[in-house]
Amino acid sequence: MGAEHVRQILLAEDKLVAVQWPASVRTILGSDTLSNVHGAQHKNKKKAIMKAFSREALENYIPVIQEEVRSAVADWLRGESGVLVYPEMKRLMFRIAMRILLGFEPEQTSTDEKELVEAFEEMTRNMFSLPIDVPFSGLYRGLKARNLIHSKIEENIKKKMENCVDETKHRDALQLLIDNCRKNDERLTMQDVKESATELLFGGHETTASTATSLVMFLGLHSNVMLRVRQELREKELLGVHSQDKRLSIQLLEQLKYTGCVIKETLRINPPVPGGFRVALKTFELNGYQIPKGWNVIYSICDTHDVADEFPNKQEFHPERFMARATDASSRFNYIPFGGGTISCPGQPPNWIRNDDLATVALTEILFSLSR
Repeated sequence: MGAEHVRQILLAEDKLVAVQWPASVRTILGSDTLSNVHGAQHKNKKKAIMKAFSREALENYIPVIQEEVRSAVADWLRGESGVLVYPEMKRLMFRIAMRILLGFEPEQTSTDEKELVEAFEEMTRNMFSLPIDVPFSGLYRGLKARNLIHSKIEENIKKKMENCVDETKHRDALQLLIDNCRKNDERLTMQDVKESATELLFGGHETTASTATSLVMFLGLHSNVMLRVRQELREKELLGVHSQDKRLSIQLLEQLKYTGCVIKETLRINPPVPGGFRVALKTFELNGYQIPKGWNVIYSICDTHDVADEFPNKQEFHPERFMARATDASSRFNYIPFGGGTISCPGQPPNWIRNDDLATVALTEILFSLSR
């Protein structure tokens, strides 16, 4: 843990260390998925996935995100009892991920939503388990849930692989991955595509649901922050009589400076992913300790945030700290909610996002809807 030690690990990818998640994760997600490959294979897969996070792609996602968030918030308000935020956020983010990452139509998503969400929860619960596939073991239950997910999404995948692509229509992340493999004459089996689709859903909805839940919790605990968020939204005409017709855009999101800081502070205190796994490719020394070849190396995001000297009063929820934070090379690894190096999360802000992370689109719309 700690910025300097994490920097040495993350910048040594394929030299001193390589990505290697536990055997149970590799078994359930697949050994050839983006999170489990490295080198040229990882570079090619990530390049294809990142096309789904271009500025143009995100602009096309925004109406879908707004539609799903507003529908969910309306349902919450109609309920007679309180809202259990985390389960509701998981369902909401799952629907969004199904539509913008896998290209499912709304009616397709609604049909299997409950069963798929439950299967994902079962798969996630057993992701880190003893790698023993026997009845009633954690790995057995995780694989059973994964197989259900695969069966549910196979029909949509077949359509993508068989149909001609309309070049004038925006393509989702899964379609872009399929197109990239065809372009490079790479062999792509149905199992490969199902594993990639499952990984996209896993990474695309679990982390955002966790952050959205933490965000609501922190806003509930800090009314002064909520008031300032509302003030910023009013200034951008996102609250008020005519706000229902207001559409978010990347340009508008970049103007929501304080809202972006609120989300960054949420990710600092409660990062949705606690750390990452690597394996030592050769024996090396770190901070006076010898790391033998073949040993597992885990870098901690949570602990690195906790020990960062540049964040005074670390336990306080203080979004303003990010208003003036300088992001130079020396402070780069003090704040790593998306990991870092060549194996960083595809959701990490690209260069053209000057203010907020990619989750801001969904999270700002939640703030936008709840603030009413």
